[in-house]
Amino acid sequence: DPCDLDTQIDKVHTKYLQLSKNPNSRAFMSTVIIVEQPLNQRIRTFMRVEDLYTRCIYSMEQDNAWNSHFALSTLIELIGLTARGDLKRELIKEVKRQLTTLEQLSNIPSLDKNKLSVLVKDLTELIDQLDEQKGQILGHLKDNEFINSIKQRATIPGGTCDFDLPAYHYWLTQPATERNAVINSWLEPFRIIHRTVTQCLELIRDSAEVHDQTAANGFYQRNLDPNQPNQLVRVFIEKEHQCFPEISAGKHRFSIRFLTQANPNQLPMQVNKDISFRLACCAF
Repeated sequence: DPCDLDTQIDKVHTKYLQLSKNPNSRAFMSTVIIVEQPLNQRIRTFMRVEDLYTRCIYSMEQDNAWNSHFALSTLIELIGLTARGDLKRELIKEVKRQLTTLEQLSNIPSLDKNKLSVLVKDLTELIDQLDEQKGQILGHLKDNEFINSIKQRATIPGGTCDFDLPAYHYWLTQPATERNAVINSWLEPFRIIHRTVTQCLELIRDSAEVHDQTAANGFYQRNLDPNQPNQLVRVFIEKEHQCFPEISAGKHRFSIRFLTQANPNQLPMQVNKDISFRLACCAF
């Protein structure tokens, strides 16, 4: 029916317009550069976990051996990142802090109590699942000879050639489904970490409204409220400006310089015109 088709087209168009105004949507990100600056070490670590895990999963979606190599290289980075500190403890601290904040928000009459209850339940379950994790995250791979052989050679330029690691290159010739099954088994204990990191960062990102701002001659500076749990600065800039933000942040203030770089053979230069952008200062 043509009428039904027109109705469906109108619905799709309306949905696209809604997505294009949402700073977290793919439609929005297709025309906008988003740069985030963490304001403390905990959030910095969480964002690195998010980036590495996403890169690893994306690499496994491809079928060729090079992508399996990239996925495994990223997994080795994750192992190194989690070995530096007690990531699980930091995650539990952050989730508990967020639960306390949500309990304080429960006194707001206009708040959707059902949504709040679901969120509190989800966070509580994440803590329980984290507590069930014994030992160091990804510690089961610490003595894996196969991974350690690749890790040792990866520090040498060209050190993972077939004559250096014949067993590794034999494994890369196996079917993609088998390679991905192995990597997935290694990643399995890490999935609760990723789910918790994703939940924490989502709450933080959604905690602040996005406001229009202007950087005079490519420079913007703002003080931070020391009484707020400042965690993340998010900058959204239209690609049509052909520049990118460089953010410097401390406990009390942050500054943004908008730079342009015609090509990577030239040094970035600060733009000498006013730049309109959108800004979110996240404190949850």
